[in-house]
Order: sequence, then C-alpha cells, then structure tokens
Amino acid sequence: MLLAVILFPTAGAFAYERATDPDDQFYDFPAMVEGATASMREYLKDNPDGVLDSIRHRVLDNLTDGPVGRASDLQKAARKKLSPQDVYKKGRRSSLIFGRFVHNNEMKADTAYKTASAVVLTPDGLCATNYHVISDILLTGIFGKDDSTDTGRFLMDCDGNVFPLTAVLATDPVNDWAIIRVDPRGHALTPATIGALPEIGSTVYCLASPSQGHFNFTQGIVSNRTRATDKRKGTTRYTLEITADYGGGASGGPILDEYGNLVGLVSSTVSIYSDQQNMRNFQMAYKQTVPIFLVTERFTDDNPRK
Repeated sequence: MLLAVILFPTAGAFAYERATDPDDQFYDFPAMVEGATASMREYLKDNPDGVLDSIRHRVLDNLTDGPVGRASDLQKAARKKLSPQDVYKKGRRSSLIFGRFVHNNEMKADTAYKTASAVVLTPDGLCATNYHVISDILLTGIFGKDDSTDTGRFLMDCDGNVFPLTAVLATDPVNDWAIIRVDPRGHALTPATIGALPEIGSTVYCLASPSQGHFNFTQGIVSNRTRATDKRKGTTRYTLEITADYGGGASGGPILDEYGNLVGLVSSTVSIYSDQQNMRNFQMAYKQTVPIFLVTERFTDDNPRK
C-alpha cells in the first residue's frame, strides 16, 4: 500500500493551480481601445475646442523653444534595482498608447485606433513621444490645413483611461522627440522616474505597444551610444542603440533601466541585409532610441513656463 501511494500520488498533489479568475491575468487591451471611441466622442461633445482642427489653429501659439515645465516636477531616479517583473509592474503605469480618433463621413461613424506609444512625464499631463508621431499635426497646422475626418488624438493608459491631446509644446525633428500635453480628465497620471544615461552593456527594457500588440515587454542591453553632427546645419543627433525588441507602433514608448527609470524613447530601426541594395537576406537591425536627457533638458526651475 505504501508503494502504491509513492507511485500513484493523489491528483491534487500535482494538479495545475488555476487562477481564481483567468480574466484578471489576461488583459483585453483591444477592447479598451474600442472603448476609447465612446470616451473621445463624449469628450469632444463637451469640449468642442478639443477637436484636432482647433489644436492645429493654435499649434504655433503652444510651441516654445524654451522650458515647458519645472524640473522639480519630474520624478527623481529610483535607486533600488528591480526584478524584470517589477520593472514591468512599475513601467506599465507610465507607458501609454497613442491613438487617433477619426470620423467616416460616408458611414457617419467614429473610430478610435492605436497608432503609436508615449510615456508620462508629469502627473498633470505632460508626456513624451516621437516627433514623427505628431509631425502631421504640426505641418497641417502651420500650413492652415483642416480635416473634418481627422478629429482628435488621445493617449490611453493600461487601465483604459483616455486622455485627449490638447497641445504640442516642444519638438526636435533631428532627435525625433516631442513633448505634448493631454487633458488628465480628473485622473492623476503616473509619471516615470527619470534615469541617467545608461552605460554600454547595461540591461534595458522596452515597454511599448507595437502594431497588433499592447504594452509589450522586452529585454536587451545598450549596444552603442553614437552622435552625428551636421556642421552645415549646426545640429547633433544623439542615439542610444539597444537590443530589446520592438517594431512599428512602439514609437515613443519608454526604454527603462533595471531600476524602472526612464532612460530613452523608442524611435526607429535600421535593418541590415547581406544584399542591402535589394533588401534581401536580413542579418540584423539597429534599434535606435532617443536618450531621455534630450527631453528633460526642456524642464528647468530657472524660468519655468507658466
């Protein structure tokens, strides 16, 4: 009888422990994005000045070459090293989906959908993304172009809260970053803690929302730090190259260090092929990100923007 117990233990001893509610462990982010349609429709009904054409008309009034906020409003770097699981738990609170809200005149229907990513900088609604994510707003605004079908932009957090874009405050086309303002709508956004420039070889994580994905978490290292100066234009591009995976739609998403601090923004990839001219036989890709110091330099306590 003893042998039988040893060879054939009760099923309960090795039974799979199922979560009490699996739906709490698997997130339905596509449903959240769909829910943004109703949220944006309600917001624009109550705030007609929030439509994108209104933002375009005042785009130059909001832009500045000076400070956009107070440095003291940024969250100081965390000093405690975290497990990858805890980096994710911390980072997902400040990682955001960047979305577009459009109106189909023929179908007389509104639709919200995801286009890129972003990250929270301050609780009152200052966020960062890539220049190329919002460049169409600037260019159409500068040239006075309206589009009744392109009605709004918004950010959305991991809980499905929607924060409409209200202004573009600062941009750097060379280094591909932008600081934007959103309407918190009564929510206190969770800003990322700001880290130092990571050393080559340091572990980093990407927590962004690539195409067909939401709040995707990948790990890698800093593979290089480069700069390229255009002497004729007097500009310098700084690039933090990493190996953590990301793809289209992750643009503007946060790059985090082992402490969960924000150290960069997703920007672009450069693919290398053995036959580069015909783009055949893929070999590797450079993952190019924006060092966060370029963004945080626009925050100062000397002459803060009101």
